[in-house]
Amino acid sequence: MDGILVGSYLTQPIHFTMRADMFRKPVARFCLKELHVSPVYRIEEGFGNVHKNVEAFNAIYDILKKHGNFIMFSEGICVQEKRLQKLRKGTARIAFGADEKFGLDINIVPVGINYTYPSSFRKEVMINFHDSFSIKELKDLYKENPAKALRMFNEKCEEGLRKEVIIIEDTDNDWIAEQLLKMGRNDMILPFFRWRFISDERRIMEKTLADKINYLSNELPGQLESLKGKVHSYTERLKSSNLKDENIARKLNWGWLRYIAVIAGLPVFIAGYISNLLPFLVPKLLSDGLIKDLRFYSSVYVSSGTALYLIYFPVVLILATVFFGWIGLLAGLLVPVLGYLALYYQEIFRERLNTLKYTVKSLIGKTAITELKNRREEIQNILNNIKIF
Repeated sequence: MDGILVGSYLTQPIHFTMRADMFRKPVARFCLKELHVSPVYRIEEGFGNVHKNVEAFNAIYDILKKHGNFIMFSEGICVQEKRLQKLRKGTARIAFGADEKFGLDINIVPVGINYTYPSSFRKEVMINFHDSFSIKELKDLYKENPAKALRMFNEKCEEGLRKEVIIIEDTDNDWIAEQLLKMGRNDMILPFFRWRFISDERRIMEKTLADKINYLSNELPGQLESLKGKVHSYTERLKSSNLKDENIARKLNWGWLRYIAVIAGLPVFIAGYISNLLPFLVPKLLSDGLIKDLRFYSSVYVSSGTALYLIYFPVVLILATVFFGWIGLLAGLLVPVLGYLALYYQEIFRERLNTLKYTVKSLIGKTAITELKNRREEIQNILNNIKIF
């Protein structure tokens, strides 16, 4: 998913690298090569295979010589957590090799990719491109001390990534980070139909929260424990009241339009759900049944859903046209649009249901709502008063 998402931002053709064990089966090998994916061998694939990287690197150099681009995953491992893994040296070796053998001026752009919930469908991702640096900046150091140059390369990449990636340093703080990040997101009012944002405001907010948690953990652990207690008390009170933090945080814009959308959109939802029943159900059933490792859930979900729809949609169009003529063709063309609206309807329906619960609670239990608001405000004041030096 990382490579697909980054590539979607770029206009030029993009090439990728992937661990070599994914190329074992002939069908997979053919498909990956057609998608401009090149294999690289890690120690995990067996030390005896590492020498094969000479051939793999030469294939990469051929693309770089033609001014091609590569997306490299220097961590070499897929872990769904808000931490930066140790960068491996393969990317550096390729970059220095391109300069040493062919005099290529390779420019490296650290890219930060931040997911909210990477294994969940229709959740958010924030992508940021850091300032690039040229491999020639380290050329003299590489001639003098190659090992030191490789370390410096990774340090420069890591420095750029740390400025773009939301990081929680201690796993013991994952829970409070999750709760505070939810609260921070709920403070931001998003436009009704907008799905892509150019502003970096959201990532800055989340990174600032993460940095404050790391600061308290390292410098003021007592204050962090106190904050954890207050957040735990607040979330438990929300749970017992069957309320959501989003309702305590803010009033959504165009709330009346959302109610109208729920009522008027019910026929559209039914039509969209029924006409897309197979694409809705099969990828989830397939992923739930086959995927044990959550790291691969979202990629299997999306890829299987995409492959199925590429078959499903043409079949629907053909059948609709055969049985109903031009009207059937027009109706068939509406199927993917109705499917998207059905997904959107579900989200709006859940949000309006939670808002309705909150409205009822506000009428019959004002004291409880006031208490929740006060607790939330206290937590926000604590966070606002944390200064990182």
